[in-house]
Amino acid sequence: MASEQPPKKPRRTISAKLAPIKATGSDVKAPPPTAEQIAVWQSLGPDQKMAVREREAVRMFIDGLARHNDGDLEEAARLYGQALALNPNIPDIYINLGVALRALGKPEASAACYHRALALSPDNASAYTNLGNVLRGLGQLEAAVANLRRAAELNPDSADIHYNLGLALRDTGQLDETLECFAKTLAMHPDHSGCHFDRALTLLQKGDLKQGFAEYEWRWKLGNNAPRDFSQPQWDGEALGGKTILLHAEQGFGDMIQFARYIALVKGRGGTIIVEAQPPLSRLFSTIEGVGQVVNTGADLPRFDVWTPMLSLARIFGTAEGMVPADVPYLNAPEAFGGQLPATLSSQLKVGIAWAGNASHQNDARRSCPFNHFTELMGLADVALYSLQTGRAAGDIAGHGCQAFVTDLGGKMNDFADTAAAIDQLDLIISVDTAVAHLAGAMAKPVWVALPHPGDWRWMQGSDTSPWYPTMQLFRQPAPGDWASVFAALKTALATEAGGKTA
Repeated sequence: MASEQPPKKPRRTISAKLAPIKATGSDVKAPPPTAEQIAVWQSLGPDQKMAVREREAVRMFIDGLARHNDGDLEEAARLYGQALALNPNIPDIYINLGVALRALGKPEASAACYHRALALSPDNASAYTNLGNVLRGLGQLEAAVANLRRAAELNPDSADIHYNLGLALRDTGQLDETLECFAKTLAMHPDHSGCHFDRALTLLQKGDLKQGFAEYEWRWKLGNNAPRDFSQPQWDGEALGGKTILLHAEQGFGDMIQFARYIALVKGRGGTIIVEAQPPLSRLFSTIEGVGQVVNTGADLPRFDVWTPMLSLARIFGTAEGMVPADVPYLNAPEAFGGQLPATLSSQLKVGIAWAGNASHQNDARRSCPFNHFTELMGLADVALYSLQTGRAAGDIAGHGCQAFVTDLGGKMNDFADTAAAIDQLDLIISVDTAVAHLAGAMAKPVWVALPHPGDWRWMQGSDTSPWYPTMQLFRQPAPGDWASVFAALKTALATEAGGKTA
């Protein structure tokens, strides 16, 4: 995650020449000026009035800093604005206002603050850094890189600036230079957990799986991802000799499905396997050969001897390029779901679709696709579309008036076992980067995945295939946000596929 300048809690960056005064609580309103005070003000000369205004601007700024540090961003932004009304020539106020506005979800206004700060202070590295971070969030990647490069020129000794530049370069696909930036950050700050984690993702995206998965263990050093606290020892690959091992859940549904392939390898070490999984996955995971017991997350755990996180299995088994365990299927539908699919023309290609992932995912805005793009596929007479979409996005079918073109299966799917049973009856799955795509791949079902630019680390770069799933084909955005090109390619490929089936 990019670091703001000033970092996290804004620092007091007032020029000493402004001689700041002690802050007063802004919740106590000053009384209106008396006639005597008004007369005194009117008697002041221009220079004296300017000095008073500057002094009051500083007081407002300090009050804003206090509110900002307390987490009251709305009030902080209001006070920063009042300070600027009194003195619009203090770049530090614009920088802190920009930090507050970005945190309030107003990135365009935040960018305007940094532009104004740079107009007043053209060599301000903090302003260039924060502007680059905002532009990156807005998808203006080339401009983001340019501003962060300038920040690094002005302040080459800042570990965070090199880190932020590396993040922006990774978004543009310049992975070698990304790693160079991360190396500079870690040379200055060896314990920078965020940088180590993003270095791991970059190595994985480059296809350096062995080094990437080793570095991926830094995820447990991130502030919001504390490791589990078990009294039993953590397993690191030794023979189990009849011991019971707990493979505990972490991250999302798709991650769990992807790494469930390693369960068969764990079984080969000679133990009893307990898998902790999110409830929607529990029934599905009971179909995996070698699993002794599946326990829902949050439930009491049975006795076990050793444990390891599910996503650490790739490191434990030494996964490297060309060595991904990809024997599919390793997941199967446990039982039929609601009988057969609704009847359709026997010659039609039965295609399942999903266009939205979990809205809480930090990259969901880029990886999920507006439903209207899927309407490009609805004019093909040889194709019958079935929605595998669940959650609020399932309402997009009716919202776009497409009930006649898409059979909605979402209401019949209570968990991923039901989803697997539906997928089992379809010919092809077309999905964005979400758990449905992983499930189809794990079941050895033909699956086409629509990917944003840049894609997630697991899809690597360039190739239209995936070492994780032999039956998967990838359709990548050529530029950020360009879903139109993706769906033009999907429509052409689908027409060919349907024509081949019905010929």
